[in-house]
This record gives sequence, C-alpha cells and structure tokens, in this order.
Amino acid sequence: GGLEGWAGGVDRGTLMEAAAGRGGALERGGNRNRLDLSDIHCRQAAELGIRIAISTDARATGGLGNMRYGVDRARRGWLNRKDVLNTLSWHNLSRALKRS
Repeated sequence: GGLEGWAGGVDRGTLMEAAAGRGGALERGGNRNRLDLSDIHCRQAAELGIRIAISTDARATGGLGNMRYGVDRARRGWLNRKDVLNTLSWHNLSRALKRS
C-alpha cells in the first residue's frame, strides 16, 4: 500500500509529512507480531528524508533477538546507513536529536 490509513486510525501520510517537516524520525520495531512500518513505508520515509530508528520492540530480554527482523525489513526497504539513526556516531546522533 500507499499512505492510506494505519493501525489505530493514524494516517501514515500525515504522520510522515509531519516528521519530514520537523526533522523527525520514525521507529521500525523488530517484533513481527505488531503492526509497524513495512519495507514500503521505510522506503517512503527515506525518500522524504525521514530517518528510521530500528529497535527490538522487546518487552523482555527474550525479545532482544528481534533486532534482526527490524534490520531485515529496513534492508527490504532499501535503507542504508544514512537512513538509520542507529548507525550514526554519538556526535551526529546528538545533533540529530537536538534538531527534532
């Protein structure tokens, strides 16, 4: 899909436009059982200049291995290092966080 409605009634297009306009970022969680940014949405976000933070989305230590699913989805969306907050140096990450 395109930028039509999202889980919980949030409009993905509006959310992405707001993030892009404010220099914000979006999260790509690694839990496969939760609704999250798809590979297509990751690509759309990158095209708008929105960085993605990849997380485990873990609620307990047993879920820490979920990071690979978040990374896999980001790769399927053709994200690269510049698109992912987790890859920034501390200096660049702190600067990015101050802007948002």
